[in-house]
Amino acid sequence: MLKRENRIRLKKEFTEIKNKGRILYSPLFGFLTCKENDDQKKFGFIVSKKISKRAVDRNKIRRILSEVVRENLERFENGTRIIFLMKKEILGKKYDEVEKEVEKFIK
Repeated sequence: MLKRENRIRLKKEFTEIKNKGRILYSPLFGFLTCKENDDQKKFGFIVSKKISKRAVDRNKIRRILSEVVRENLERFENGTRIIFLMKKEILGKKYDEVEKEVEKFIK
């Protein structure tokens, strides 16, 4: 799991990134990215009920993506703010498939 300092937790932060950031898309999720002038790297994950009605499935997706980001944390630039917006295609994907998609984005 990501450390607390690396998570976007406040609604204010989510809204700020949504307004200032730009969006990129991949087959499994969208990325809202924003750059700040500090040394922190922060990440947020949004999995709506449209993806799955079951909280178990939504939480599993969050945990998988959070772990992928945690393992690749040093590869992101300082001041990075990213919100991952999940798509239905991510349901049933394994850890390796999600990791490959995130690595494509990092490059």
